[in-house]
Amino acid sequence: MSQFQRFLAKRLTVAAMLTLVAVSVIFFTLRLLPGSPFTTLIASGNLSDAQVKEIMALYGLNQPMWKQYLIYLQNLLTFQFGYSIRQSRPVWSILAPKLANTLILLIPALVTTAVVSTLLGMYAGWNRGSSFEKGSIITTTFLRSTPVFITALLIIIVFSYNLGIFPPFGMRSITATPTGLLDTYLSVDFLYHYILPFGVAVLYYSGDFLLLSRNGVVEKKGSEFLKLHRAKGLSENEQLLQAGRNSMLPVMTYFALRLGMIFQGLILLEVVFAWPGIGRELVIAIQQQDFPVVQAAVFIMALAVIIMNLVADVMYAYFDPTVSSGGEA
Repeated sequence: MSQFQRFLAKRLTVAAMLTLVAVSVIFFTLRLLPGSPFTTLIASGNLSDAQVKEIMALYGLNQPMWKQYLIYLQNLLTFQFGYSIRQSRPVWSILAPKLANTLILLIPALVTTAVVSTLLGMYAGWNRGSSFEKGSIITTTFLRSTPVFITALLIIIVFSYNLGIFPPFGMRSITATPTGLLDTYLSVDFLYHYILPFGVAVLYYSGDFLLLSRNGVVEKKGSEFLKLHRAKGLSENEQLLQAGRNSMLPVMTYFALRLGMIFQGLILLEVVFAWPGIGRELVIAIQQQDFPVVQAAVFIMALAVIIMNLVADVMYAYFDPTVSSGGEA
């Protein structure tokens, strides 16, 4: 077995263990919380004791904890998420549209930021010490260090309440009744609601990509291969492209990591804008102690993050063999 294959096997084992830990933590945490999903119904007096026991048996909550845990793991392995306690319908039918809403918002924002901020970072790194470099670093660092909900609230105050240009919350108007996929995500009404949360997400992601690409170009600017290209008569722009291309690995790795984290959404962003994404749905499900929805949402989020971390590790090891060899030359 080659060094790369051993590295891959090790990373796959770690990924499996992390997934087990993540889903186990959420399982036991939910069941150790005070009360139960049926506390409100019991207190209202709408259900008799017999009805409560029947419902708990239906969801397997009358079983010993260890048995519930084994059933839970078996269901996750087969992607059977069960039925929502509060909404009485399949969990996947609840989460699928919410996940789509999150991805529709955040993937374009991430791609846009990755492209634009990386190019700006390359230019800033090539012109080290310039006013543009100093200004871009200060601006992006400030935006990245500001909590996303603060940025979102400020944007809403300015563009929704003061200027009245864009709606402050939601994915569409209350009276809107979309009839299909195109009408849902490409209508003027949707785009009108989309601009503010998309803009905040772009601002949130911009700092990391700009600083990563800037640092990479600064590191490569004085390297021997660029001196060789300069001696061959390459123009300033061509040298910049060469430096940028050779400093892309950290940016690509970070993009893969961020792509995995997108599946959990920017929870605070979705809450502030009342965007019906998976992050906001998770918050609602936790408040209602809707175990099946919470468990499925956390499983999807954890799996996406762990898989993309694995992809980033493997990609880095593939392009840089010293990683898989433990740093040996």
